[in-house]
Amino acid sequence: MIYSQCPYCGHSFQIKRDTFGIARMNPTMDERLNNGTYFTHQCSQCHQLYEIEQPFLYRDPKKKYILLLTKQEHIDALPEDEEIIRCQNAQDFIYCYRVKSQSLDLDLVTRKRNSLERLKQTRVWFDSYDKKNGCLWFDVKGQWAAIPLSEKEQRVLEGEEQK
Repeated sequence: MIYSQCPYCGHSFQIKRDTFGIARMNPTMDERLNNGTYFTHQCSQCHQLYEIEQPFLYRDPKKKYILLLTKQEHIDALPEDEEIIRCQNAQDFIYCYRVKSQSLDLDLVTRKRNSLERLKQTRVWFDSYDKKNGCLWFDVKGQWAAIPLSEKEQRVLEGEEQK
């Protein structure tokens, strides 16, 4: 059970939330992670949507990665042959999920996102990789922006070549 208080009306309550997930075991969880709504909740009193951030571990054994949303410094018994990605907050977790669930190179996508954020001077949201056109798609305040990739970057992004 997770304690929460609505930031809009102050309503306090406890809610049952999952603290771990495994890829493809719960299609609703995967869908909500992909569309960015997994950590949101609608207050039963004022009906406003807000973010509830709870410790969460998401594992994809097939793609060999684990996403962690936790303040805990050390976690025992994590597989040593899987990439461990620690996320600072729910938004970072959703971002990492979107990149890793598409089997993309997190460092390359992050560099491209950061470059676009500097150019636009605002936060941008990663959406997807368009393999056919060799570009990454981002949402910039409701407008779509495509970042073209070189052939080498495409190979790195898809894990076919080292950086």
